[in-house]
Amino acid sequence: MAIISNSIQNNSQGTSSGISSSRSQAYRSGSSTLHLQEGQTLKGVVSDVHGSEITLSMEDGSSFTGKLPDASQYSIGQKAAFQITSLDQNTIYMKAVSGAYLLDIEDTIEQALEEAALPKSDRNIEVVRSLLQNQQSISRENIMASIQLCARFPKVDVNAIITMKRLNLPMTQESVKQFENYQNQNHQLLNKMDSLTNDIGNMLNSIGSQVPRLAAEIGSRILAMVLEGNPTPEEQALLEKTASADNVLLENPEGEDAVPADPKQTAETGTAKAGSPEGADGNAARPAETEIISPGDPAKAEQAQGPFARMKQLFTTLTDGNAAARTALTESGLSEDFRTPFIHEQTGFILSPEERQSFSAFLSDYPLSDEGKQALADGTATARQLLSEIKNMLPELTEEQAGKLLTSRSFQNLVKAQFISGWTVSPEQLKKEQALDIIYDKMSRQFESLSHFSEQVLGKDVFSQLTQHASDMSNNLDFMKMMNQTFQYIQLPLKLQNQTAHGDLYVMTRKEALRRNPGKLSVLLHLDMDHLGTLDIQILKENTAVSANFFVSTKETKDLLERNIELLNDAINEQGYAFTSQLSMKEKDMDVVKDFIGADAPVGDLKRYNFDLRA
Repeated sequence: MAIISNSIQNNSQGTSSGISSSRSQAYRSGSSTLHLQEGQTLKGVVSDVHGSEITLSMEDGSSFTGKLPDASQYSIGQKAAFQITSLDQNTIYMKAVSGAYLLDIEDTIEQALEEAALPKSDRNIEVVRSLLQNQQSISRENIMASIQLCARFPKVDVNAIITMKRLNLPMTQESVKQFENYQNQNHQLLNKMDSLTNDIGNMLNSIGSQVPRLAAEIGSRILAMVLEGNPTPEEQALLEKTASADNVLLENPEGEDAVPADPKQTAETGTAKAGSPEGADGNAARPAETEIISPGDPAKAEQAQGPFARMKQLFTTLTDGNAAARTALTESGLSEDFRTPFIHEQTGFILSPEERQSFSAFLSDYPLSDEGKQALADGTATARQLLSEIKNMLPELTEEQAGKLLTSRSFQNLVKAQFISGWTVSPEQLKKEQALDIIYDKMSRQFESLSHFSEQVLGKDVFSQLTQHASDMSNNLDFMKMMNQTFQYIQLPLKLQNQTAHGDLYVMTRKEALRRNPGKLSVLLHLDMDHLGTLDIQILKENTAVSANFFVSTKETKDLLERNIELLNDAINEQGYAFTSQLSMKEKDMDVVKDFIGADAPVGDLKRYNFDLRA
C-alpha cells in the first residue's frame, strides 16, 4: 500500500505544540489501514527523490512518500531508516536514524527486481543499474517502463537509452546509435571522413578496373560533387597572389574560360567573369582580405598591425608551424622541421615529389594541357584546378583511358584531399560570418548524396560500405543539430597549416542562463593535434573580464605555451578586456556525454566540475 503524508519532518525534538499526545495512529489508504506508532522505525530503500519529496520502499512491499527538507542528500538505491517522533491526524513527524546505511548496489538491484516481481535477467539487471547510475526512480512502474523502452533498441547499450530518457532526448534508431557513438567517444567526424573518402577511392578503383565503360560517367559525377562550392580563402589568396606577381590570366576554377586578374572581376568563386552566374547575381567580387605570410618570413610577420594580427600570429606559432614553433618544438625534442611551402589544396601538399612526377608522366598520353602537367609536377597546381581540367577531358577519353585514370592511386588521393578540404575549416575561414553553417550545409548535402550514390548510378547498392559510412556521417550531423536545441556544442574539423585536427567546441553555459545573463559565458575548446597533443582551453567571460585555462597533455607543450602566452595576453588586453591565463597539466579527458550532455547540474556550474575534467 502507499501512504502519502502531508509532510515528513526531520524533527529530532519530538512533538511540537498542537500535536496529539497519542502514541499510535491509524491511517487510511484506499481500503487498507496502516497502524503507526511513535518511536516506530520505518526501514526501506529510497526509490525516488524529487525535490523535497522522498519515497521509501519498505520491506513489506509498501511505499511511503513524504516531504523532507534535506531529501536531496539521499540517493536512489540508498537504504534509509526514519523514526516516527510524533503523530497527528494529518502529519507524521519523523527523524532520520543516524547511521543509516547503504546497500551494496548489487543487493539493491536484486531487491528492486524482487519487489517488482521481475526476473533477474542480465538485461533487467542492467536496466536497474543504469536507473541507479542516472539517479532515476526504481519503482516497479519505472523499471517496467524502462525495460519496455530498452526492448525497442535491443542492440544498444542500456545506459545510453536510460540517459537519453532522463535528458528527454528524442529516441529513434539513428539518434540512439549516434548517442552511443558519442558515449563511446566514436563520434569524431574527422576520423570518419578518412574512412568515407577511402571508400570513395575503393569505389573508383572497382569501377575503373571492372566496368571501365562506366568510368567516365562515374568519374564525372564524383568530380562534379567534389568541386562543388567556392575555393577556400587560402586558394583564393594563392590565385590572387600568383596573378599579382606574374600579371597573367587566371584559370577559372571550374574549368571555364580564363579571365583577366582584375580585382573587380574576382569573386569568391575564384575568377568568375562578368556575365557568369557568379557575376550576374550581384555578388560583387572582392580581393582576399588577408595575405599569406610565409612561415619563414618573420620580417613580414612583424609588419602585421593590430592586436588581432598578433593573436593570429600567436596561434600560427602554436599550431601552424612557423619559425618560432619549429625552433621550440625541435629544442624540446617533439619534432623535426615540419614546414611545407604548399597549402593543403596544392598537389605539392597532397602528393610526394615522386608521386607528382609519376602521375604527370602517366597523364602524358591524356589531353591535359602542358601547363597543367607542369603545375602538377612542380606541385603548384591546386587539386581543384587539376581535377577541373580532368573533369573537362573525361568525355574525350576512351573506356580504357578512363578506367586506368580511376584506378590511379594519385588521382584517388587528389579526390580524397579535395573532399576533406571542403569538409574542414581553416582559422582564416572561421573569421568569416556563417563559415561553419556553409561547411556543415555542404557536408550534409554531400553525405546524403553519397549515401544514395550507388543506387542512383548503378540501380543497386553495390558499395554498401560507402553507403553505410555516408549514412552514419549524415546521421551524426542530424544528431548534432538535434542536440543543439538544448546543448550548444559543435565539432570543429580543423585544417591547420600542416595537418588536420579534431576540435570540439562546448558552450558550457546553458542557453537559458545565457538569455538571463548574456555577459557571462563559459566555453571549452578541445583540440587533438599532431605536435602539441591534446589541448583543452577553458574560457570564462563575465562582461570585460576574460580568463583562459590551458590544459595540456605533455610538459613540452606546457613549456612551449609558457614561452609564448604573453603574446595572447597582450593582444586581448589591448582590446579592452581584463585577461588572465593559466597553464595546467590535463588530468582527465572530457566525456561528451557524462561531463557535458548528461551532467545533472548545469554544465556552466564550474564548482561542480572544478574543471577536473582538466578540460
